[in-house]
Amino acid sequence: MKFLILAAGMGTRMKYYTTTRPKGMLMFGERTILGHQLRYSKYFDKNIIVKGFRADKINFENVTYYVNEDYKSTNMVESLMCARKEFNDSIVVSYGDILYSKNMIRSLLTYKEDFVVTVDIDWHIYWTMRYGGLKFDIESLSLDDNDYIIELGDIKSTLQNIDGRYVGLLKFSKKGLKILGEIYDSDEKWKRAFMTDILQEVINRGYKVKAHIVSKGWIEFDSAEDYSKSRDWLHDGLLEEKLGLKINK
Repeated sequence: MKFLILAAGMGTRMKYYTTTRPKGMLMFGERTILGHQLRYSKYFDKNIIVKGFRADKINFENVTYYVNEDYKSTNMVESLMCARKEFNDSIVVSYGDILYSKNMIRSLLTYKEDFVVTVDIDWHIYWTMRYGGLKFDIESLSLDDNDYIIELGDIKSTLQNIDGRYVGLLKFSKKGLKILGEIYDSDEKWKRAFMTDILQEVINRGYKVKAHIVSKGWIEFDSAEDYSKSRDWLHDGLLEEKLGLKINK
């Protein structure tokens, strides 16, 4: 199995923090964000990073690199497809601006379905700490009784259609990656699509997308405020106490 980190974005909402370096190369504790993710590389046969903005700043050993040259105008789907040569085996895909617990990634590896998406059902705890409420930066994610996703990614959603929060940590089988490639090839629009867009298309075409259910244990760095608050939580011990995320040295 392979581990693929998507880290091509410019991080424009991080303000001055990402003027000269990608988001994933910001320090968090004693490691960079990508450095924390690569601590899980031991679980995989091959480790891959797709970079873009300030690609020269990302240079870890024992990692295979691809570059999304069109990072300014594309999104996660295009970055994924930049590593299409690697679609000959199952792949765990991680966004490059998130941190998550060891247990979360180890439990994800146990799933056998073609499409698996990590979903936090207790997201409201993190959101309350992050925004002071639940009506900010929300999108739909609905589950059926067997924890398969039936709808996701609608930013016009209300709280009633949210059974959990999309984390940005996924697992695709070789068959699942083939299907994603076929969808991508079917229309130029997929070059600028978000990952949730193509996952919804997978669902619309009748394929099953399994939810990997978790409770807390992760954070994301979407803005300068996220970065500042998360560092404060790390310093004060709240990251582990409230969100169940232990950041090891």
